[in-house]
Amino acid sequence: MPAALTPLALVFDGTICLDRFVPWLREHIWFTPFVTRQTGRHYFSSYPIVGPLLVSPLYLPLAATGLREWDPGSLVIFARIAEKFAATAITALSAVLLLLLLRRITLQQISGTRLAWVLTLVYALATETWSISSQALWQQGPGEFVIVGCFYCLQRWTEDRSRGGWLLLCGVCTAAAFAIRPTNLVLLPAVLAGLWLAQASMPQYLRFLAAPLFGGLLVAGYNWYVFQRLSGGYAVGVLKGSIPPGLLGLFVSPGRGLLIYTPVALFALCAFFPAARPACRRHKPLLGTAVVFSILEPLIMARSLIWWGGYCWGPRLLTEIGAPLVILMALGVSVLDRPWPRRAFVVLALYSVSIQGIGVFFYPNGHWDGTPQSVDAASGRLWDWRDNPIERTVRGGFYWSPYAIVGAALTGGLPAAQLRARELNVNPYEQARPGVVSPRANPELP
Repeated sequence: MPAALTPLALVFDGTICLDRFVPWLREHIWFTPFVTRQTGRHYFSSYPIVGPLLVSPLYLPLAATGLREWDPGSLVIFARIAEKFAATAITALSAVLLLLLLRRITLQQISGTRLAWVLTLVYALATETWSISSQALWQQGPGEFVIVGCFYCLQRWTEDRSRGGWLLLCGVCTAAAFAIRPTNLVLLPAVLAGLWLAQASMPQYLRFLAAPLFGGLLVAGYNWYVFQRLSGGYAVGVLKGSIPPGLLGLFVSPGRGLLIYTPVALFALCAFFPAARPACRRHKPLLGTAVVFSILEPLIMARSLIWWGGYCWGPRLLTEIGAPLVILMALGVSVLDRPWPRRAFVVLALYSVSIQGIGVFFYPNGHWDGTPQSVDAASGRLWDWRDNPIERTVRGGFYWSPYAIVGAALTGGLPAAQLRARELNVNPYEQARPGVVSPRANPELP
């Protein structure tokens, strides 16, 4: 919610403060005190604001409209629709950037361009990129964009090391990834591992580190001003869970397991087959960065006390490893030259797309997250194979309410959309079924 409103505050009021919205929000949306922060006389988002700032240019055309004069309630509903377009745009841009990178990786492969397109579609439709990043302004969408940008800049630098600007841009993307979502800090040691494999010189290390160091100081200063602590709205204490059960849940639980929702991710292991050695030797920095990030990110998320990510579809907290896993698939794509691996890849890719499509078009129907108990209060439900989110959501049917509301807006304007939302008993920022209390939104959790 605050991520959707921050761009409007910036465009209409020239500020990152949510003063225009919070009084209305406190009267109508129960979790407002937990996702906003009052400092002095102003209200801020409880979450990092770099992601909303990154998509704010998409909202600039609104400055020339009469939306500035709308009442806060109408703007909140409008923001819910606009955030979908912003999220879709930034996610699509990340896919375009990944396509450019994959074309460079597969350049020496027969049908390299076609392979790059196939793997880009896997990233875009067979991972949480579709069901999470493109659906709303979670931190994951902008985070994926800058993470892909980091890998692209690293590849361009390895192709021509005399162009230090690419290394500087790689550092900028790394800093942005951390600023968008603090747990993305693991991208820093991942890139450093890639530079080590590339035998980078000390000046090259310093050129890369300049932006992360400067960005870290800016983020720390903002967090101290707004939250009076360097970690901002996050608490380091939340990362005190046990790693083994968290990892098992993130990868194989029926409620959130990556290998249940995106089993095509298994083909990232192709990068370690003998047939992939020539490509891996050519792209050692990419290989090292992708491997380290794909290992460290799940380890961090497994330590979270709420590794399942609250109310969501699939392994939301592992969304950012989608692009590194696809990069590893590209490095090992020669393994798919044989018929059986190719057929298995196609089957798992189509299955993964189907599962993500259920999350896009059916979730939250079935209301698995909240019934019969909140998943946050009864996390053991994540291991219930008989009553799992996929089956329950499919049985819940197509989630047509958002399309009905947007259709009303297109035919009768915003008043018609508001009326339709009331008729359907839809709160624009609440996914729980009417009469079911969702868990408290907690900005302390990633």
